[in-house]
Amino acid sequence: MLRIELTAAASGQPGHGELTVHGWPGGTDGLELSVLRNQDSLYLEAGGGWDSLPVWHAIDGLERRGELLVGSVGPWLVDPLVRDPKMVYRLQLRDAGQSDGGVLRIVGNILSSPAVGHPQPLNEQPRHAPEPVAAPPELEPEPEPPAVEPPPVETPRPDRPLVAERDEEFRAAPALKPQPRKPVRWLPLALGLVLLLGIGLAAYWYFVLRPHTQTPVAAAPAAAPAAAAGGEAGACAGTALAESGDDLTFIQACLKSNPSSARVLEVIDAAKQARRCGVVQRLYAHKAQAGDAAIAFAYAREYDPQTFKAGGCVESADAETAAYWYEIALANDAGNAEAKQRLEALKP
Repeated sequence: MLRIELTAAASGQPGHGELTVHGWPGGTDGLELSVLRNQDSLYLEAGGGWDSLPVWHAIDGLERRGELLVGSVGPWLVDPLVRDPKMVYRLQLRDAGQSDGGVLRIVGNILSSPAVGHPQPLNEQPRHAPEPVAAPPELEPEPEPPAVEPPPVETPRPDRPLVAERDEEFRAAPALKPQPRKPVRWLPLALGLVLLLGIGLAAYWYFVLRPHTQTPVAAAPAAAPAAAAGGEAGACAGTALAESGDDLTFIQACLKSNPSSARVLEVIDAAKQARRCGVVQRLYAHKAQAGDAAIAFAYAREYDPQTFKAGGCVESADAETAAYWYEIALANDAGNAEAKQRLEALKP
């Protein structure tokens, strides 16, 4: 099992870091690296995305310093890893002859490449003085356009005033004939009012005057406790897991019901028996990262070499991964003496 650490680059440049690998027995030629995201079992792709199939990246620049492998890595690896600090990553190294892996520890504050801009220094002087720009030639003023005199206003003649002209035009216009008023039809309105009144009387008789023969409703509340008791179990139970064919849909419905730690552990046991390992891993990781100390402790025991059980959803014991989940359990439940004891035993 390897111990792998990622620290910020000595230059402090965002998106760059230094990768340190403890315990790699092989050489440095032909090394390949895969990155597994523990929460959803997806692998890092070449473009920074995540895929369900393993993807191997050729990694150059690692040099041996004693028992360590040390080298610089760029944004292709740093940016996806520091995008979500709550994620847990497992790195696997291989060459032509052997393969080994371990849980990645991100040490210190590492910035991704788009996190910080690079403004130009204010005291930087330009290399060449700007050439003087010639002043534009003076333009001769354009001649003003000649003034246009307004047309003369025709004044009314004494023998024919304007008022008289308007009167003649008004008298010449054809007279408008008054339109006859249409009679108002009251019969449809009266029939509508009678119909509405009949409907209202019928409704009053049905809901008020009609004798009630319904059965008493006193027995209805008896079914409420049973429905309330099955609310959580219906969304997060082994039966619901068996009926659901999609892991993600079931997990979302289960977590939405806010199940207890005991309920989650029951579902995890049912998922193990059904070989639904995706449900097991995601429920463990989500609840443990959310601060559930009991789930984090149970997840640590899955990896603990002392309590590891072969044939389950965890392929092999991993002391470093177990120590990581023991730390989360203690962070949310400092009184867990067994978690503290196992953490001290697993730490180198």
